[in-house]
Amino acid sequence: MKILGICASLREDSNTNKIVKKIVEASGCDYELVYLKDLEIKPCTGCYNCMMTEGQCSQMDGMQSLYEKMMNAGAMVFGAPTYFLDVSGVAKCFIDRTMAIFYRGVGENAEIEVLGKRPLAGRPAVPVTTVAGNGHLRAIETIKTYFQVNKMKIVDEIAEPVGMGDVSDMPEIMQKAEKAGKKLGEILRKK
Repeated sequence: MKILGICASLREDSNTNKIVKKIVEASGCDYELVYLKDLEIKPCTGCYNCMMTEGQCSQMDGMQSLYEKMMNAGAMVFGAPTYFLDVSGVAKCFIDRTMAIFYRGVGENAEIEVLGKRPLAGRPAVPVTTVAGNGHLRAIETIKTYFQVNKMKIVDEIAEPVGMGDVSDMPEIMQKAEKAGKKLGEILRKK
């Protein structure tokens, strides 16, 4: 099964993205990294077209291909840097736009429209955030809540204050990422 790594930093070589990459590599599974900075993603307008049309978003942009990748992935690693006490703007935009997945016509709550269909339910997930100063605990809660609302199974988490340094030079953090990746890989191989 393929792991989808979502990198929500606008800097490709950011600490958060490095941790996401380390996790998916350490899993030993097939994976794909998606850098949200490379996609045109418009903000959600709150039109609820997705709710009324079983997940069809009214906006045609980079999210269309990402929806399919999410539906086909066996697990997700979602990394977002902490900017001013919460996830980055592009991360929040991604979260909002995935409401369209929430209302796809499949999943355990398929008959109850306002609860969403939750087709990602049960899939393993790892939330990741880094920060130079503080706010990472709030940011990790945002990502964890996103996974929980979708009824995904959080198997590990990484929320680290790293200062202005390079996480590649912080073996303790990279070991946590490797451990999370191995754990994720073991879970996927058992499915």
